[in-house]
Amino acid sequence: MVSSFVTLYKMSYDTEHVRNAGDTPGTITGIPTFAELLENPSLADLYTSIRQAGTATGPELVETMTVSKKTVYGYLHKLEQAGLISKVGDETGTAVYTAQEFELTLTVRETEVSITPKIIEVIAQKNEYPAIERVLEDHGIVTFALAYDLVNAHSEGDVTIRQIASLTDLSPGTTYDLVEALYSILNLGDDGSTPTTYTPDEFDADEDDLLGEYVDK
Repeated sequence: MVSSFVTLYKMSYDTEHVRNAGDTPGTITGIPTFAELLENPSLADLYTSIRQAGTATGPELVETMTVSKKTVYGYLHKLEQAGLISKVGDETGTAVYTAQEFELTLTVRETEVSITPKIIEVIAQKNEYPAIERVLEDHGIVTFALAYDLVNAHSEGDVTIRQIASLTDLSPGTTYDLVEALYSILNLGDDGSTPTTYTPDEFDADEDDLLGEYVDK
């Protein structure tokens, strides 16, 4: 019986709720921490700082974060318990952390949304950019994630700001503020320029077709 159990445990298998389980599925005990990343910009900033640096130590993070030393180490423990960061070594007895990539996918009323480190990177700066917090609080994460993707499409010339507003049901002013914020955070635009606004006369007859294309996706 023990042998059979070990054999089963070493297999890669899928269940109704868990896919790609295998040798060591990984300890993920802090699911609430994923949700807190959406609400707590300081926690999101700490995770993002580690991810962007590749590796970081507690003292290095204390130097760069605006929260207290006690809070930094509390956040590190919380992120490690959630499986979002892990220790990869030590420097003269100091733990070195690296961030783990993740994708948290939620499906509500047939709408699926994925939360990734790219989304967290933006949310980490919501205190600096009020439009981000406004969209999250008034419209929720699904609308915010959709707007995030559409702003990236806008930077490629695929959609206009008016179309982003139509697809997300955001007001024109909020849409522009959010586009401007994401352009700044994500360094969008070839020349570092801010997004361009348009008058109604500048939209062509193809707009409805383009809107239909995104609605269908």
